[in-house]
Amino acid sequence: LIRINNPEPINEFDEEEEQLVLDVYTDKDFLQEVYIDEDQLQTLKSLLLRKKNLILQGAPGVGKTFAALRLAYAMMGVKDKSCVKVIQFHQNYSYEDFVMGYKPKDSGFSLETGICYDFCQRAKEHSEKKYFLIIDEINRGNMSKIFGELLQLIEAKLRSEERFSRNAETDI
Repeated sequence: LIRINNPEPINEFDEEEEQLVLDVYTDKDFLQEVYIDEDQLQTLKSLLLRKKNLILQGAPGVGKTFAALRLAYAMMGVKDKSCVKVIQFHQNYSYEDFVMGYKPKDSGFSLETGICYDFCQRAKEHSEKKYFLIIDEINRGNMSKIFGELLQLIEAKLRSEERFSRNAETDI
């Protein structure tokens, strides 16, 4: 259960009622905080629902990450920070950091999960909620190094189940 518009702080757990306390976040809240008009907001929401990805571009310091976070809240209808993950790419960021890979450990290697993998597992466990991964400074990372073969999955129309359940004979 979610209690809404409570004067208590966001994401505070109320032990007596055993529920998460969240603040409602509406399109009106978004429009008051972000310098975008209502038509542009509806366009962003519709694109995000259809394409599953957006890239906001603009000069440094204009509030792209702030707007992306607020757009996630508007899409969810609440300010639920547990359903939003903001990460920042850099030149040395790799698939092993983002998804999963072997990393040196003591006298050998161990398989470690990355930020994206862990976040996706959390979303899978709570499929009734909407989750948003915000990548800050996406242009600073080496996309093929970070996404690997997952790069094709960025395109929403390429995410179909049948695409990944082909049998081996069709791959020859």
